[in-house]
Amino acid sequence: MKGKPNILLIQTDQQSAETLEMYGNPIVKTPNLKGLAEEGVLFENAFCNYPACVPSRSSMMSGRYASTIRSHANHMLLNPLEDSLPKLLKDNGYQTALIGKNHVFMDGNQVNFYSKGEEKPDVLHDAFDYVKEGRHGHLVDGYREDPKVQQAHQWAQDHCWNSPLGHGANPASYKDCGTQLLGNAAIEYLDHNRQSDQPFFMWLSFPDPHTPYQVPEPYASMYNLEDIPLPPKDDLQNKPERQRVAHIMDAMDKTDDDLIRSVKAIHYGMISFIDDNVGRVLKKLEELGLRENTVILFTSDHGDSMGAHGLIQKHNAFYDSMIKVPLIVSWPEVIQSKTCNHLTELVDILPTILELSEIDVPQGVQGKSFTPYLLDQTYIPREFVVIESGESGEPIRLSEITVRPETPFDERYFVWCAYREAFIGKGKCIRTHNWKLNVYTNGDGELYDLQNDPYELNNLYGDPKYKAIMIDFERKLLRWCMKNEDTLPINKTVKLNYRSTYGRRETSKGTRKDKLNY
Repeated sequence: MKGKPNILLIQTDQQSAETLEMYGNPIVKTPNLKGLAEEGVLFENAFCNYPACVPSRSSMMSGRYASTIRSHANHMLLNPLEDSLPKLLKDNGYQTALIGKNHVFMDGNQVNFYSKGEEKPDVLHDAFDYVKEGRHGHLVDGYREDPKVQQAHQWAQDHCWNSPLGHGANPASYKDCGTQLLGNAAIEYLDHNRQSDQPFFMWLSFPDPHTPYQVPEPYASMYNLEDIPLPPKDDLQNKPERQRVAHIMDAMDKTDDDLIRSVKAIHYGMISFIDDNVGRVLKKLEELGLRENTVILFTSDHGDSMGAHGLIQKHNAFYDSMIKVPLIVSWPEVIQSKTCNHLTELVDILPTILELSEIDVPQGVQGKSFTPYLLDQTYIPREFVVIESGESGEPIRLSEITVRPETPFDERYFVWCAYREAFIGKGKCIRTHNWKLNVYTNGDGELYDLQNDPYELNNLYGDPKYKAIMIDFERKLLRWCMKNEDTLPINKTVKLNYRSTYGRRETSKGTRKDKLNY
């Protein structure tokens, strides 16, 4: 190995683990991701820390939980005072690049949510040396003025953006669509903008397969509707009311199986489009002789219910379709191929990458590095994972609904999860391999026996037969909350140096010098 490894973090937006063949999907074609998993480590039980873009990405990029960094919804970008993965890598000799969707770092256009003034910090360009952004649709930096790209973007906006289940085949050439353009941008960076005397960190962040649900040919017709699997039906009658509200507010009560299959077929096509571009980038790494010393991670920020539990997209809920994400890690000749069944969280990615890069993990990081597991060293896995969701307040009730979309294509109302009201009402989820407990501040709760009810249809919360299990999990969650209360001062002028601090402790056997373990 020559020097520090390059790091390529590939992330999709709103893609459940169940959409890949490596996780049991019977029809989706992703040969490049499958090959990456076969030569690396496939994590079978990886979870986001919040089922929405900004809090999830901010947790991943800071290595700290959403409740700690106070990112409770999509309008709360990462506090500029927080350390972040790209900035830590940059400060330790890496050239850093963002290709694609940001949705974490303030870029000089937003007032700092966390300060009392009108400061508009540009954290994005402080953390990244090279930025080519691409947002939902097809407008990518460097291609925004291209008339064909503009037409592809406008079609997506006009036909697939303004209603809950809008979807379709974009008539543009795939060469003019965002996923391909981001593949181009990543290749261009590797060819022409990468500094050969520095290791690089590239965050290749595809905005798809998030809405708008649309994709060009040949991907739009790649999957036959009759082959598309459907989830079991869930009437939501024994579930928290907020889920029934979401069901109504996305007009899912007006949706039939054929429509769900049609949306999923487009969603799957978007995933195959991404896979082809992942393959293009991997090929370029090989051509440049970079693959051997590049750590590649593939994941997503959260899932998409895709009809499961009568819901679409993400919501203020904790079903596996929304929180279980793909995670693959590959580093040829260093990390051996294997499958990992341990519970893992996206908050673990920052300390893992730092340790693989031989960079000290800062005080305050709450993720658990799985580098020892990757390197076949002693590793104690997590007993459980915790996922958070929601802002403070009382969630909207069915009785408070006064307007709603009449059909899944009603363009008067955007998808429900885009409204702030959809994420009012805090909750936390604690999940092991066999059980999941969800608790909410308004008194709602869910308990699922995942061994016997993997689709999470039968809510056991409140059943006296499971009282001991609920108490045990509530106690675990309480201790988790106590453990993860933030110990870092907001005031950055306060200097903490826990790593090199030693204390003298009086013991019955005399005086002993102990390193404080933080």
